Amino acid sequence: MTLAVGGVAIVALSLTGCSKSNDKESTETTGTSASASSKAETPAAEAPAGKPEAGHASMKIGDGEAKEVSGAAVCTVAGGSMNIAIGGGDTGVAAVVAEDGSAVHSVGLGSTDGLTGLAYQESMPNGGSATATKDDKTYTISGEAIGFDAANPTAPAKRAFVLVVTCP
Repeated sequence: MTLAVGGVAIVALSLTGCSKSNDKESTETTGTSASASSKAETPAAEAPAGKPEAGHASMKIGDGEAKEVSGAAVCTVAGGSMNIAIGGGDTGVAAVVAEDGSAVHSVGLGSTDGLTGLAYQESMPNGGSATATKDDKTYTISGEAIGFDAANPTAPAKRAFVLVVTCP
């Protein structure tokens, strides 16, 4: 399971790094937003208030404060999925959802809330859960992601999350 979650995080962050293209012909934009879900170790995350402006995102992990995700949101449609990437490096966020917001395939939330590689991957045993909704260009993705605490890397930790992204 450690390799699977780590792989999701690497793929998600790789998507973030690869999707900073300014090629407007190959990029279609839409919006993303998140909603609340429960988690095992902290109270359920509640959706951040309001929609972020186009090209921006906000995120809430566990019972922490909502925060804007740094970096511009890049949203690209491929094969019926919306590929969303924001920022990069350890704090980059990426998600792959059905274009209509009906399903979540993967979410990489980077290193946050004291955890490394916080991620969700569809169909991964004990890999958390996630749902999405779409309102115009805003996607709301919420659920429970798995990450690792450096102080105890052999015990995966779950965190509720809400990611709200408004695609450009």
